[in-house]
Amino acid sequence: MFAKKYMFLAGTALLLLAGGCGNNKAAEEEADILAAQMEGREAARIFVGKEWKDTTELQKLLLEARSKRTKYDTIGQPKAAAAYDSAFVSTVRTVRPDIARHIGKQ
Repeated sequence: MFAKKYMFLAGTALLLLAGGCGNNKAAEEEADILAAQMEGREAARIFVGKEWKDTTELQKLLLEARSKRTKYDTIGQPKAAAAYDSAFVSTVRTVRPDIARHIGKQ
């Protein structure tokens, strides 16, 4: 509930800022990057909350998280894709460093 409220408030603030900004393209790009960061964090929270029994299942969960990133590649937003990755990795490292170490070994 809190995350949805935060995302709504952040989105509203970005829309207000974008409206007052002279360069709408840059504001849209910033909004996309912020949205990608929030989506990356949310995907990481879902990822670390799931149980996995073996490496194959872990890889499946990683592929699910990766599939959420592909939309940024598809629409040609490499900065947003990088923001998604960065937010995902940093959240996993913060919340579950044991999993982050295991992922780093693969």
